[in-house]
Amino acid sequence: MTEQEHDISWALKLLEREGSYKENIVAKYSSHALFGAIGLCAPIVANLIYRRPIWAGIHLHVLMGAGGIGVGELLQRRENYVLAKRDAILRDYITRHPEDFPPPKRETYNDVFLEWVPIR
Repeated sequence: MTEQEHDISWALKLLEREGSYKENIVAKYSSHALFGAIGLCAPIVANLIYRRPIWAGIHLHVLMGAGGIGVGELLQRRENYVLAKRDAILRDYITRHPEDFPPPKRETYNDVFLEWVPIR
């Protein structure tokens, strides 16, 4: 078993983010906005069901909207935790079992494409 045969740096590099990666604003705040809107709309729906003015109990709108934003933040953190844990498990498996990750073989287009025969 040579050093080149068990070089797993290419597999570990697949799990890393690029240095220039920047999360866009939609991905960063979409859960906050969604759950904040749900929290804001819940008292409105309740007011419509009970036939009250839409903005009656404005304090509930503010509290439920803020609570929804908090729930969105918690879910975002939970997602980041689960994904980081998954990546840690994958990194550990790759380092413990390098024989399962041979270096990929380079293929040319000639190997990938089938021979083309025109049908006339």
